[in-house]
Amino acid sequence: MKRLLSFLLIILVTSVFAQKKYYNQAVNSCAGKSSDELIDKCIKDSYLLNYDFTTDESKVISTKDIKRPIVILAAAGWSAPCIGQIPALNEIVDIYHNDIQFIMIFWDKKGKIERFKSKVDSRVLLVPAGDSDKVEKGNLDISGFVHKLDYPTAYLIDKTKKFVDVKRGAVIPSKTVTREEANETNASDLEAFIQQVLK
Repeated sequence: MKRLLSFLLIILVTSVFAQKKYYNQAVNSCAGKSSDELIDKCIKDSYLLNYDFTTDESKVISTKDIKRPIVILAAAGWSAPCIGQIPALNEIVDIYHNDIQFIMIFWDKKGKIERFKSKVDSRVLLVPAGDSDKVEKGNLDISGFVHKLDYPTAYLIDKTKKFVDVKRGAVIPSKTVTREEANETNASDLEAFIQQVLK
């Protein structure tokens, strides 16, 4: 009887793990889908594989070693919303840096992210595109992490490495939106976004 129960337990555990979908496979299997379909049907509920990100200071950060929720922000130096969201990001990082690991991956190479480095809170890990990374306007592959959405995009990953949500875009100042209003909206949106993994 013990052997039968052990055998059934092994089959159950194997089938549970076999059903787990991982981020890159999920994204690559959804080629041709709209951004909303990619997020809702492919990214959400997938799991983060281990990625070894090399920061702008040449330090390797392995996602498997991060034991708290993670926010991966995809950014590009040519994107006004990416630059515009920095004050709100800094405000949120100042409050939640002990609870969440913030990682910003870039479309840009190391030499092109200096203006981000001087403005972004130092507790955000900055990961520029390396020489072997694939960088195209509609596709980014940083250390194996594939990004196929617009800029900025924030990926919210819980402690179990499951993708909980994806947030796209940021408010920028305009004729109808002041800088203060944009910062306030961006901070409020980002805080609501990360609250999902802090409950």
